[in-house]
Amino acid sequence: MAVLRSLALVTLVTGLLPAFAGCRSRNAPTPSGAVLRVPDQEARDFTLTESSEGQKNWTLWASYAAMYNDRNLVDARTVRIEFFDQKGARFSTLFANEGVVDQQTNNLEARGKVRVLTESGVQMETDSLRWLNSARKIVSDAFVRVTRKSDVVTGYGFESDPNLDHFHIKSEVRAEVRDEAAGEGGGPA
Repeated sequence: MAVLRSLALVTLVTGLLPAFAGCRSRNAPTPSGAVLRVPDQEARDFTLTESSEGQKNWTLWASYAAMYNDRNLVDARTVRIEFFDQKGARFSTLFANEGVVDQQTNNLEARGKVRVLTESGVQMETDSLRWLNSARKIVSDAFVRVTRKSDVVTGYGFESDPNLDHFHIKSEVRAEVRDEAAGEGGGPA
């Protein structure tokens, strides 16, 4: 009789194990070693303006933004940033797929199809760049392309003033300088 009870218990346990295993597999897997970060706040059609001494320095617009108070970060998507001079006039606009703002330093990082267009018509394109707020500089380690009228300069590593008037490309610099008059039919063909 004891053998029969033991056999019945083993059969019962063996029969229930797949059921318990099946229940366990329905739970969502947890990331291994990753900490899930939940934003403290989220916003759609988000706007953030940075100013000092009553003067607007830049304004960021984003289709979506997540704020992380413990890290003082704003993580934004579909970003447009307008930069302003000391007189309040806009001098350049940045477009990017995403951006991160460090709210302690007001440094910005833009990633994904980044384009800066100045009011004078200079355009800079890259995959990523950083705005160093206290130094008022744009920097990037990535490949950059700067277009001024019909002239194009490309290379890796970039540092510039926000107007893109004075920039430095660090390596693999290539330049294509075109005579505008020749391009308009005014020069030899």
